[in-house]
Amino acid sequence: MTEAAAPSPTAKAEFLWSRRLAGQLLALYVRLVKATAKIVYVPEDMHERYLPLEPSIYVSWHANVLAVPLFIKPGMAEVVGLASPHPDGQIAAACINALGIRTILGTGANEKATHGMGGMAAFRSLMRELKAGNSVFLTAEVPPTRGRQVSKGVIALARMSGRPIVGIAAASSRRTIIEKLWDKMQINHPFSRLALVAVGPVMVDKSVTDDEAADKLKRLLDDAYAEALRLADAKS
Repeated sequence: MTEAAAPSPTAKAEFLWSRRLAGQLLALYVRLVKATAKIVYVPEDMHERYLPLEPSIYVSWHANVLAVPLFIKPGMAEVVGLASPHPDGQIAAACINALGIRTILGTGANEKATHGMGGMAAFRSLMRELKAGNSVFLTAEVPPTRGRQVSKGVIALARMSGRPIVGIAAASSRRTIIEKLWDKMQINHPFSRLALVAVGPVMVDKSVTDDEAADKLKRLLDDAYAEALRLADAKS
């Protein structure tokens, strides 16, 4: 059996170009959704309430990964996102970059983030951003972990940095939820009523164990997503 030939430099460049183009087109779509949506904020004074807590660790379920760009507004601390170096992550990174959000490439803030190789570099980068006064954004679970379980790496980041976790969720009245994907990704559509919900903060200090903090964050994110769906589907 012969080994498959490695991709040529030209093929690699074309591959990266196509991912970047897909991400830029996705960013245009997100801008369209935001520009045409009637946004309902929960709480109503969302930004006034959460901005004084910055720098913060903004977290959503992976299905709601496009919620944070809707949350960001002028006057906030810079928000830096964590993106996977894998193909889908490259699209997400290109999208986030096109929306004006800087990204860190990493394997995800999972339990290996404080002990493993690739994850350790990402974890350190996130810590440096928080210490510099920048907020960070990452998903609560690490792809492709099913069941919406909070990664202990998220909790470790909050504990070691001393910064609060703020949960973000969003849903629109016109949407598609891709059930076959591991995360049940939600795609919001333009000209919708869009509910944006923020919950927390969750502080991870000596008074709580990692498991207790993870359980609390999971409940908050589940409740926030359910509330966003309920408000998006409300008749009035």
